[in-house]
Amino acid sequence: MLLPKRKVNWKLMLENLLKYEQKQKKTIPVALNDKVDEFINWYFENMVRGHYTDIREYHQPIEMRNFIEKMAVWYELRYPDYEINRLMPGSGQENIEIDDVMFNSNRYINEQLDEDSDVRVLDWDEFYNTKTFINSLPSDERCLFQKPRYRNLVYLEPNRMSAHLHLTFNGIVEKSEGLGAYTQFKIKDKELQGMHVKTVVKILQENGIVLSSNNELEATVNNAENWIYQKEEMLNCVMYRIIERGGSRIGPRRAFLFAKEFGRNIDIPMMYGVDYSDPGLRRFMNEYIKAGGSKDLICYVGYFSRASKNEKVDIVSMQELIQSIHNDCVTKYTPEETELHQRMVNSLANQIDKDGIKKEEVKQLRLQRKLEKSRKNSV
Repeated sequence: MLLPKRKVNWKLMLENLLKYEQKQKKTIPVALNDKVDEFINWYFENMVRGHYTDIREYHQPIEMRNFIEKMAVWYELRYPDYEINRLMPGSGQENIEIDDVMFNSNRYINEQLDEDSDVRVLDWDEFYNTKTFINSLPSDERCLFQKPRYRNLVYLEPNRMSAHLHLTFNGIVEKSEGLGAYTQFKIKDKELQGMHVKTVVKILQENGIVLSSNNELEATVNNAENWIYQKEEMLNCVMYRIIERGGSRIGPRRAFLFAKEFGRNIDIPMMYGVDYSDPGLRRFMNEYIKAGGSKDLICYVGYFSRASKNEKVDIVSMQELIQSIHNDCVTKYTPEETELHQRMVNSLANQIDKDGIKKEEVKQLRLQRKLEKSRKNSV
């Protein structure tokens, strides 16, 4: 089976590099913009080249890059810097709220609606939600979010109109015709009904059925896999651009929200978000850990303060950060952590009190039994 070309495995490369460099506590960080460039190159080679005219081949990668930027800007409009700072403080708070700007101080709304209108209590981030954003896009951009649609008729040998599968748009086999004879009845047509086409390819391989290099079956699977990869890596690139565009504090925090909403890797925003001058770093770390983050994560220190992308930066583990980073100049722990610690202490104290009461009750019961036994013996 011809697998779709993939970009460099950044995660594996990064893990190996960090393991090697951790002894020196310095490394050259993987530039986020390089990751975007890598995806655009993959997109051109796998989704564009040979499928468009020369003019369109030139413009398609540009349009993909522009869309990635558009989506990053949408998220900035949905969560302006001051709202990110309100959700996860990292600097001084501005006296402005996006809900008030969009609904209460909006001249158009004030001219059209009265002061008691329900629009006054709307939340901007919910109003400008993901579904609304996608639905507002032109069709050529909106389709980037669609699931892959499989062809309804797939031949194993394109030049021999014999063995073929009837598929649903989700890739499920509705009917198989001629595969029994094609495989010398190692596989029966009825056995394939209801299977996903990827499973059919696997079964053919397991039974030693060699398909031609230009067979439609594997081509259909590869096309779908490429489409899925395109969407997933496109969203990753949006996250990378959100980090880069927002800078050392706002960028990682905004990207963290994006990662949670779109199912991206929350390690990435945290990895690029360590700035020792950030007064809200410990709170950001807490949000990452609460979302399921790892204490073993290795982070870059000062990614945004480099003079060039090839400059080495310090690296530090989340465990080291948890031990060393304070909430402020007075307290190590955030109010949330302090409250959690107190609740834990109270819980343990209550448990100890319960255990002590139970032991005392058992002791009194034993004493009572001994007294009763003593009375009976004396009689």
